[in-house]
Amino acid sequence: MWYTRIRNEKGEFMFYSLTTDIAYTTTKKQIIQFASEHGCTLTEFQKNGPAGGNHVCTFKSNNYDYIEELTHQLNLPSSKIKQL
Repeated sequence: MWYTRIRNEKGEFMFYSLTTDIAYTTTKKQIIQFASEHGCTLTEFQKNGPAGGNHVCTFKSNNYDYIEELTHQLNLPSSKIKQL
């Protein structure tokens, strides 16, 4: 499988993040498993979000292709991916 791991000027691997809301009916354990299955980690979790609705989740990966696949699975545009 082809995947992209990009290094910065210092030779360090770059990281990517994605913040989105996830249905409030989904458990944190399910979200962690979902992230793991796509080569990502759940780095932030706000239960029921700021307005008391869906959870707000931030995912992180050092592989752009993995986090891009996560966006596809969540029906989100790749433009939501942030480079860290």
